[in-house]
Amino acid sequence: MLELVIQWLPLGISLFTLIILCVLLGRERKARQALEAKFSAMELVAKNARQQHESLLKQFNELRVGTMGMSQKMAEIAENQEMLAERQSEISMHDPDGRLYSRASKMVELGADVNELMEECDLPKAEAELLMRLQQMTHDRRR
Repeated sequence: MLELVIQWLPLGISLFTLIILCVLLGRERKARQALEAKFSAMELVAKNARQQHESLLKQFNELRVGTMGMSQKMAEIAENQEMLAERQSEISMHDPDGRLYSRASKMVELGADVNELMEECDLPKAEAELLMRLQQMTHDRRR
């Protein structure tokens, strides 16, 4: 019987080794499939990230162009405002009577009477009274 076991022992070891090899190969195949699935998922995530990056980059460029355009418009508005301020200053320098009447009108709004207008603004009585009436008419229309 020992001879029979000794004869079949190499065959048994070979079969045992073959079974272990098949089990190991099955596990390796499953591990490879799992890795391939993970790799596919990572490729999909990377593709989506690239698409989102491209979309965000496009939006950023559109915002940058819009901001540059807005900056140019703001510069133009600032230039126009500066020019208007200079012109207004020139006009007020050339029209001292206009400043005087503006001051008198403001005084009337604040409650000054005819005598105060005559003294503070060097206005004749008729002009001071006219300003008072105009201010009163303007005030009545607003009500």
